Amino acid sequence: MAGAQVFTVRFHLGGNWPSNPYALQGKGSIALEPEFVTVRGHAHLTFRLPKWVEHRLRVADVFNVRTDGPDLHFEVAGANGQLSVGCTLQDADAAMRLAAMLPARQTEAFAQEARRRAEERARADAEHHTFHDRIDYWSPSTPVIWTLLVLNIGIYLLMAWQRHQHGVPLMTALFSWGPGQAGQMDAVLRAYQLEPWGSNKSWLTMHGQPWRLVTSMFLHGFFLHLLFNMITLWQAGQLVERMFGSVRFLALYMVAGVCGSLASALWQPFGNSVGASGAVFGVIGGLLAFMRREDSGIPPSIVKELRASVAPFLLFNLTVGFVYPHTDNAAHLGGLVGGFVAGHLLARSLHLPEHRTERRTT
Repeated sequence: MAGAQVFTVRFHLGGNWPSNPYALQGKGSIALEPEFVTVRGHAHLTFRLPKWVEHRLRVADVFNVRTDGPDLHFEVAGANGQLSVGCTLQDADAAMRLAAMLPARQTEAFAQEARRRAEERARADAEHHTFHDRIDYWSPSTPVIWTLLVLNIGIYLLMAWQRHQHGVPLMTALFSWGPGQAGQMDAVLRAYQLEPWGSNKSWLTMHGQPWRLVTSMFLHGFFLHLLFNMITLWQAGQLVERMFGSVRFLALYMVAGVCGSLASALWQPFGNSVGASGAVFGVIGGLLAFMRREDSGIPPSIVKELRASVAPFLLFNLTVGFVYPHTDNAAHLGGLVGGFVAGHLLARSLHLPEHRTERRTT
């Protein structure tokens, strides 16, 4: 096949990936000649070892070519009817180059669908620009998130340093991942350290020390606990703070955190809990409430994307909470509900003021 233009591709057997009718999977290639398109790859057949095969297709039979980022799809007409071939290239540019070299023939139905997809992409892009313009106008920065990160991480470091001063190796004090990973001395010191620092020890909280509902939100028992909470807070909190505004976001965070701590204390009358997870779940609850607000100023495509990302997060974390014995699901659910209610009360409209809109359109 001298002179053929060869593209390295990856084939998939389906799922959310572009599929192919030849049972190809893994690394392969597509070679273009003046009259033929040759598809090569490893065929994975049931109860057989993968076999290197190639399928030689006539260029005249190829039509309905389209790309989706690095993914490429095209149809092939043949004796076995119309087949759909898909693969993934190195990047979107490579996919576009290969598509440009394939025939441009399209069926009318495909052309109509392509126009519809293009219109949807254009509308989604416009809505993204609108949404980011709105939150940039109302809240261009996230000072509360930075403050919360500094407080949570700083307090964790101070507690680790205190244990180090009592003989625990510094790396052990800092990076023990869970109850089974801490050294014996470190584990004992952690258990005795939490109460003086303000943990949510239910008996004390409900009998004269309600301030523990707040202080326990800024304590973390182990490094992994801190890491997960701070990553989630950073990822979700930046957007939610800009949507609510810093003052309203701080109120949302604190209300949700207190609700989570209270739920934990009521659910475990003799428990002793710490962590920002109730407040973090409350941030997610506030986001869900904001999206339900009428005339919130969040475009429909953004609402769809946010729901698609929030649902797996909640499903995964609540499921893990019921499976893993050390997870305080009462705090998670209490924070989620508290954040949802607070979000309804604190949500604002993101629409730009009329004078701002007029200036942008002139």
